[in-house]
Amino acid sequence: MRPERIIATDCDGVLFKWEEMFDKYMALNGFEKKTQDHYELHMNYQIPEAEMPVLVKIFNESAYMRYLEPMEGAVEYVKKLADEGWRFHVITSQSTDKIANQARKDNLKDVFGDVFEDFTFLDTGGGKIDALKTLVPGTWWIEDKPKNAFDGAVLGLASILLDLPHNSSYTINKQMNFQRANNWKHIYDIIKEKHNVTNT
Repeated sequence: MRPERIIATDCDGVLFKWEEMFDKYMALNGFEKKTQDHYELHMNYQIPEAEMPVLVKIFNESAYMRYLEPMEGAVEYVKKLADEGWRFHVITSQSTDKIANQARKDNLKDVFGDVFEDFTFLDTGGGKIDALKTLVPGTWWIEDKPKNAFDGAVLGLASILLDLPHNSSYTINKQMNFQRANNWKHIYDIIKEKHNVTNT
């Protein structure tokens, strides 16, 4: 079965500069970021691993969720893809708190317009594999966390890992069956090229 023209995407680190705002929040609360080379935030701040999920959950359920800024190029190319008939589904491990989820929806609508048709909200830091299993194989899946991109590829999704400092050391080999994108223009070009080949 050919997948519909659907693009499933993570939100934080793909659509929004979550980490940039989180860093400001942490600084206001007296935490100093030591590096940005790791996906595991506690390693970047060099604090006990058990402390970080609590801090992230508080942040993800705060008013900050209403005011995140978009990633470079995201607005332009998400809207361009939407204008070309692609539908967007957000899968995010932000929180299951309804007020926080509404703040996220409002933020997305304010920044991107009415392009997101479906939302899957998972608990803070929760795994995404069960949500990914609901997608038709071949559906595009855009992530910044290598494990989630890999899980999507294993399930037959067309996974794209968006390059960011925290995943720069992650090596993709041919057996993993997914690719990197440098930015949203690159994502757009990958999707267009594959779609054009499929329809010729």
